[in-house]
Amino acid sequence: MDELQMLAIAARHGIDLESVQPQPFHLRVQELERCVSNQQVPFPIAAVKAAAYVAATSSGTAFQVGTLADESVDLGGYRNSQVYDDYTREEHLSWACLIAEQQKTKHKFACQEYLDGESIFDIGGTVIPDFYLLNARIYQQTGWQLATVNMIIPAELFFTCHSRRFFPVTTFMRAIEQDYLQEPDIGHDVAGHVATFTIPVVANVMRCHGVARNLIYEERDRRLGLVSADSDRQAIQRKADELLLYAERIYWFTVEFGLVMQQGQVRAFGAGILSSPGETVFSVNSPKPTRLLIDPSLDTDLLRLATTDYLISEYQKTYFVTERFDLLASITPDRIVATARLASKLPHFSWRDIAAGDRVLNVGESAVSTNEKYLRLKCDELCDACLTRSAIRNLRLVVHGLDPGVDLQRVWRGPITAIPEGVVEWFAREDQQHKFTQETRPLSY
Repeated sequence: MDELQMLAIAARHGIDLESVQPQPFHLRVQELERCVSNQQVPFPIAAVKAAAYVAATSSGTAFQVGTLADESVDLGGYRNSQVYDDYTREEHLSWACLIAEQQKTKHKFACQEYLDGESIFDIGGTVIPDFYLLNARIYQQTGWQLATVNMIIPAELFFTCHSRRFFPVTTFMRAIEQDYLQEPDIGHDVAGHVATFTIPVVANVMRCHGVARNLIYEERDRRLGLVSADSDRQAIQRKADELLLYAERIYWFTVEFGLVMQQGQVRAFGAGILSSPGETVFSVNSPKPTRLLIDPSLDTDLLRLATTDYLISEYQKTYFVTERFDLLASITPDRIVATARLASKLPHFSWRDIAAGDRVLNVGESAVSTNEKYLRLKCDELCDACLTRSAIRNLRLVVHGLDPGVDLQRVWRGPITAIPEGVVEWFAREDQQHKFTQETRPLSY
């Protein structure tokens, strides 16, 4: 991209192109030295660790995983590094444009706690942040650190990082003026997530998901030690992965795409929302999505999150609005695991469904009743992947027999819409002939 093109793009976003220029290396090192020496912070950096950290930076070693705490994390083949001086001016301009547009929407639609947190860090500006400096500032304020990865990583590794207070971040920047993308980049990981670490209840939800992951896989390992047959071992592994998938959904609808009520208004705190200027406006202000009010301290509401499927390829069709931030403190590791276990026995909702008992703030344009997905499947009408896989899963569950120990009406504290007559019998015949193979899962983090 030539200079004239970049000038035109910068002008569209109110950016002075001359400001899209990172500091020289020696000035970045000096700024880091000043930062790590600051002891008037919630998490001061020990002198020995600070010295080694600055030495690594000064030697030109690329940032990989934060080293300011005693714990670390092994990223294996997903390990990456930020070679800061390799970023092009075009990539820095992409960051500057995204930040400029994010600021316009965040200050109108983000919750106050998020805005307060973002003001602590040097996240804005017109150049991509240097992870050495950003990692030090995050640690000083929250006790969390960064771990660079080269792509979307499996959920198990993602939540392992969380259990040790590491947040995985990518090192690539989306194309200039691209608002939304379904895989995380620096714009999502840094400009979206970092401020959430400063909201104690949100940071706690993140850590609790890491601990919940440990509980799920510790139980898996215990059970694996009792069997030897490959079929038994594969079944145990599948079950653990399934439970983590349902736990992921709780994370998705809170940490990533959560809304909260503040002073009678819906406000955004989810990083997936706030990293996209377009989705920030859409999630809070558009009549198109459904918005459901929840109280995460209620088992039924937490279960509603765990049993709701979604896609990551477009804006969400349903958002869950937490009544108050303090209610998120009820999402403990034990509750996450217990909810995931119950979710594995229940029919699930698609991201378009409105169910009996839902507290509806807004009925979205794409909203459907809970049984419409079955009729669409039977009539071979257009279904998105979320409708299709939730319909297939639920029908297979019914065909093979629901857990007799689960009273669905008691679980949901209300009436359950019956599957339309004849659909179960039709599905059983078709499924025996292997007509249904589409059961795609959401991508991992």
